[in-house]
Amino acid sequence: MPTILLIDDDKTFSEPLAFYINEMGCECEVADSFFQGEALAREKDYDIVLLDVFLPDMSGLDGISRIKSMPSSPEIIIITGHGDVQGAEIALKNGAWDYLEKPVSYSRIKLLLGRAAEYRKQKRKACEQRILRRDAIVGNSKKIMECLEIVAMAANSSESVFIWGETGTGKESMAKAVHLNSPRKDFPFVTVDCTNIPANLVEALLFGHAKGTFTGADKDREGLIRQANRGTLFFDEVGDLPMPAQKALLGVLQKKRFRPLGAKEEIACDFRIVSATNRDLKEMMAQGRFRRDLYYRLVSFSIHLPPLRERLDDIKLLVNYYVNQICEATGINTKGISKDFMEYLTQYDWPGNIRELVNTLHTSVAHATDEPVLYAQHLPLDMRLAVMKNTLQETKREKNEAQRIVLELNAASFPSLGIFRDMAESKYLDRLIPFAGGKVEAACAIAGISRSGWYHLLEKHGKKSRKHNDQPIPH
Repeated sequence: MPTILLIDDDKTFSEPLAFYINEMGCECEVADSFFQGEALAREKDYDIVLLDVFLPDMSGLDGISRIKSMPSSPEIIIITGHGDVQGAEIALKNGAWDYLEKPVSYSRIKLLLGRAAEYRKQKRKACEQRILRRDAIVGNSKKIMECLEIVAMAANSSESVFIWGETGTGKESMAKAVHLNSPRKDFPFVTVDCTNIPANLVEALLFGHAKGTFTGADKDREGLIRQANRGTLFFDEVGDLPMPAQKALLGVLQKKRFRPLGAKEEIACDFRIVSATNRDLKEMMAQGRFRRDLYYRLVSFSIHLPPLRERLDDIKLLVNYYVNQICEATGINTKGISKDFMEYLTQYDWPGNIRELVNTLHTSVAHATDEPVLYAQHLPLDMRLAVMKNTLQETKREKNEAQRIVLELNAASFPSLGIFRDMAESKYLDRLIPFAGGKVEAACAIAGISRSGWYHLLEKHGKKSRKHNDQPIPH
């Protein structure tokens, strides 16, 4: 049975529910604050977390990603007393399994727990049974592993796969991983670069043409779709596909048949389509620049590739992998990586993502020539300057923030630490002198200081005294 963590500060709700879940045969523990629940999830693997939104120390919606990042990556069900559409959208986008509003029936909770537990069981089983080929996909960060989980789920299916992310994040490598882990792996993987197809040649390139169809068509030519028969057809940057070609492609996806230009008969073709883009296709649909019906044909499985700045834990693995590749390709001994070289790489924002990283490593290896270790000095100058600039700007922001806090506290009416210390010492003396009965020895013993130290304090604060043992101390 699954292990469950219930994070809710309302004991009138959490305690009866936990009792009910335990009676079901599950193991349920309760935390009454987010940070307490997070600490428990760090120490123990939970299958499911029931998470309230309004907690005393943190919003449950803000904490979804933190709980999901735990080693067991539990399924999260939000349960809140104040539900709204915006909160539900945030929850689901952040990876929550479901979003419930109190009051909720125990039967409903039991049903969801059962479904979530079964989902985890099947997902674990699939991962155990299948070792993925990942070739050029380097990294073990949480976000990359989530992408590979979708590849595993899509592996034995012929449904379409849609990959989206910024330029240079490795969308083609992920598309090849889909192909290599599918039953179609022994058949062609054909790439259609949608950014470089002239609008008037799209259909000829995709469908092929018969001899004599147009000037220059001196023989029958097989189109890219036909070349992908029994394999995978990868539409790279599908957002750049012209509208007429979108319509034609939709027809092929619906029928899995097409007619080459100038041909008399249609041809059947069995292929799987994988598409990728760095564009926002939903926005393009709203603007009428991408067909809605085609979009939904493309996204049976959706994989979001994270930018490199969101997976900096993978930098070291990526650097070692590509430096070894570069050195092997150029016929030189592989190079070591210095600490300062790696520090620069992890402090950079990588707007060009992995593609920019690979180009940077090529440049660094070339600059190092015969030197056995890569240092920060081997990095491109513009990159080093960008890191230094960002560091200086961050320092400036921190200083500005400190100044803002000081101003908000009204620094003019709040003493510095030195002034506060002097004020405290003076008040201490004012209370100690009468308490010690005006006697120096007694005052020194209580304060734990020497006679010379005592007289120094008196003079510092303008409280003069006779320097005679056991004489009253005037003030």
